[in-house]
Amino acid sequence: MNLDRSILYMVLILIGTSLSAQQESEKILFVGNSYTYFWNLPHTVDLMAESQDIDIETKQSTAGGSHWGHHWNGERNLNTKQLIAEGDFDIVVLQNHSMSTINRPDSLIHYGELLNEKIRESGAQTYLYMTWAREWNPYMMETIKEKYTEFAERINARLVPVGLAWQRARELRPGFPLYFPDGSHQSALGTYLSACVFYGVITGKTPVGLPNRLVSEDKHGEKIYLQIQTAEDALFCQKVAEEIINEYID
Repeated sequence: MNLDRSILYMVLILIGTSLSAQQESEKILFVGNSYTYFWNLPHTVDLMAESQDIDIETKQSTAGGSHWGHHWNGERNLNTKQLIAEGDFDIVVLQNHSMSTINRPDSLIHYGELLNEKIRESGAQTYLYMTWAREWNPYMMETIKEKYTEFAERINARLVPVGLAWQRARELRPGFPLYFPDGSHQSALGTYLSACVFYGVITGKTPVGLPNRLVSEDKHGEKIYLQIQTAEDALFCQKVAEEIINEYID
């Protein structure tokens, strides 16, 4: 009888430990468009965390060319509001159209506040994904920085200064291939740098030391190489991300 009770006690401890580990996993929803899904930024962040034994789960609600109004109104087959309300997320990352701060600043504030309210109601925290300037017009970055910074303060959101990391990388290494050939979207390397910034902000840990290769699996257990960067380029991205986070994030 005593042995049976001891076994039962141990089983309960193991179950409790397992449940605690599951509860420590952080669930993150990325809301945006192609600046989020090009080279699968959410999964890249997930794999970076996994490489450091940090358990996060990422999902995305994205549609090409979309802005926050599309997400709020349920256009383009988006069900973002339902996902936020029912997904039990810890963090919701909001990425607006890349020209929104310049062409639609009022819309950014209007729909951003609505989405933020929905996020807060769900118990999650809002993170704002600051995007980058077009390759041919780096002067855009000042407006992007200003508007995202002001809006983050307005709604008390956590800012992820990806665009500033891109700006710093281009200053240090002109011609560093962060862009897709269209000069707007990100290359695989651009996604790697962006993910380094997200990793640092979300985890509070340095991105320096992250692997330069990130490998996942398909449904058959076969390898998928999501990122293959040179050790030199990966370390450069990690150091730039760390520098910007230290400068710009409290």
